[in-house]
Amino acid sequence: MQKKHQMPFKKDRFSKMRSWGLAKRLAPILIALLLHSACTVGSAKNRYLFAEKLWTDGKYEAAVAEFEKVAQKDPNGRLGQQALFRAANTQAFFLQQYEPAARKFSRLADTTTEPELAWESKRHLGELLFSRLGQHEASIAHYRKLLQDYPQVSESPEFLFRIAKSQFLLSQFSDALGTYSSVEARYPDTPQAEAAALERGITLYTRGEHLPGPRKEALETYQQAIQAFQRFLQKFPQSPRAAEARFGHAECLEEMDQLEAAAQLYASIEKTYPSPNVIRIKLARIRERQNQKSR
Repeated sequence: MQKKHQMPFKKDRFSKMRSWGLAKRLAPILIALLLHSACTVGSAKNRYLFAEKLWTDGKYEAAVAEFEKVAQKDPNGRLGQQALFRAANTQAFFLQQYEPAARKFSRLADTTTEPELAWESKRHLGELLFSRLGQHEASIAHYRKLLQDYPQVSESPEFLFRIAKSQFLLSQFSDALGTYSSVEARYPDTPQAEAAALERGITLYTRGEHLPGPRKEALETYQQAIQAFQRFLQKFPQSPRAAEARFGHAECLEEMDQLEAAAQLYASIEKTYPSPNVIRIKLARIRERQNQKSR
């Protein structure tokens, strides 16, 4: 019976001795790995500080290169993600390197675990897609996702407005008109609602220009545009963009061949329109057309 009790004891002691020996042999390796890890983190922090110094000195290209090295050394850590954001931000707003900046923001938006960093990355990515890269289909999808994921943010009216503007730029006029109406309905007391009301008139006028069908359909669309411009002026009579609405109204009259009415309206805004020379050109063309008709 004693032997039965002693055998397990001897086996366990032997196992402990063997484990201790293995630990002694591995200890230098483990220590080296820990030291390397500490050095790596320290090195990344030093590089980050160096990158910030370069950035402060206005050496943006060099700063981006250093931020990228930090991101490579610490890809999943907070420091590495912050470095990637700083690199993207610098490329986007100081170096006009929009495509690589967009790729970095997109990567951060998909991988970071920090909510604030994710939000800022998504917001900047939308800005690049819409304002700098002209990727309007991607912009529409991006802003729709932002409105779904962040429905209460203060930027919501602008995001919806940018969806409508992107649809307009893609010649998706019916979709744009519907989205502009949504901006007015959902955010009535915002600057975007005022802009959307004007853009409805511009969209209708542009659709009239693009219509391939009968002249009658185009004339009806120009009349709808005039109604949209008049509605804008009634709703926002003190708007700084009132002259633009009157200009759009005059353009519709010109396209409808109501030349005298168009000329009078153009003349009335010559002093208030942002580009007076455009008004002069319009008036000269109308006079030329009137002269041709009178011959």
